[in-house]
Amino acid sequence: MKKITVLLLLIIPGIVLAQKEAKPNINKALTALKSGKLDEAKSIIDAATTYEKTMNDGKTWFYRGVIYGALDTTSSYNATEDLGAVAAASLKKAEELSNGKSATYFVQDNNGGMILYDQAITSISNSYLVKGDKAFNAENFKEALKQFEKGIAFKASKPDTTFYEYAGYAAYNSDERQKTMTYLAKYAELGGRRTQALTMPALLAYEDQNFEAALASAQQVLKIIPNHKDMKAVELNSLIQLKKYDLAAQNLQASVKANPNDAQSLYLLGVLNTELGKMEDAKANFEAALKIQPDYFDAQFNLSNYYLVEIDKTTQAVNALGISAANAKKKQELVQKRVKQSEVAIPYLEKAEKMKIPSKDAEIELLNKLSLLYYYIADDKNNERVTKRLKALGVED
Repeated sequence: MKKITVLLLLIIPGIVLAQKEAKPNINKALTALKSGKLDEAKSIIDAATTYEKTMNDGKTWFYRGVIYGALDTTSSYNATEDLGAVAAASLKKAEELSNGKSATYFVQDNNGGMILYDQAITSISNSYLVKGDKAFNAENFKEALKQFEKGIAFKASKPDTTFYEYAGYAAYNSDERQKTMTYLAKYAELGGRRTQALTMPALLAYEDQNFEAALASAQQVLKIIPNHKDMKAVELNSLIQLKKYDLAAQNLQASVKANPNDAQSLYLLGVLNTELGKMEDAKANFEAALKIQPDYFDAQFNLSNYYLVEIDKTTQAVNALGISAANAKKKQELVQKRVKQSEVAIPYLEKAEKMKIPSKDAEIELLNKLSLLYYYIADDKNNERVTKRLKALGVED
């Protein structure tokens, strides 16, 4: 029995030793990664995050963030879990455990050189940027957005305007409006100053008829770029849509007073006065804008509309007449009146036609109005001319 007892005493300690948890070596995890042993690197670092002597060490979580980030940006490694999300969460925890000393963390490259914390994060996040850019250029916008979002998460402690700008563009092309607005707003908040990125939220909000958001976004841009033409237009039109006429007038009058030679402010004041039915004031505003900028298409086109309003009134009166003899005579008088009104209006439209027209839609609208006036005065030659141009623009009879 004593022999058996001795054997048992020898066996039992062996069993206890076999069950003892092995200490994971985080440096070996990095060595495995550099040697291409990806599964081994992942296994070691995962074990380190649960081992009592390493689980509360910020360096452990920094290594895990680096390893998972490297695995996520390595095309040859496949995983069912979101490696990028784990990497970002690990780096966040590394920051929390570092007591403000995360900048001292480093890994070694293949030549033994030190890669500091910020450098490691930048290196991996740049891989997301490259992958996202490649997907974007291939018009795989959803994949591009995914990669840019990973870059955003990876650099959460030190946000980068580039990722937010590119994520905004990718979201826009992926028809994700809310993400577009969110990322580009963050881009501006972080100090981004690329005009396209700054103005897009206001333009999209206006397009969506979210005039409160469009107004707020436009006014934010105007604090940075005070004379941005599109933003001034969005601000005014949003105020008009919101029926904040007094505020619109105050803003424009202040702008004109501050800069009397600002043709756009005078033009926009004309637009506001047109909306308010102050046609004579509007006419004066458009004429003043054209004195400053003679090739200002919008001002010229809107000036012509001043005359078109009266033509429309005459046409309505013609159409309202009955077929009696008295009405026939009255109709003839009104038709002649419309001819004279058209002859006054046509030169304003023809002048606009010779200017640089900002869009196809504006050109079509202009030509349609000219065609109608040529019809009123029986100018078949010019009517045929603009009809040909309309057909070339894809407009059928």
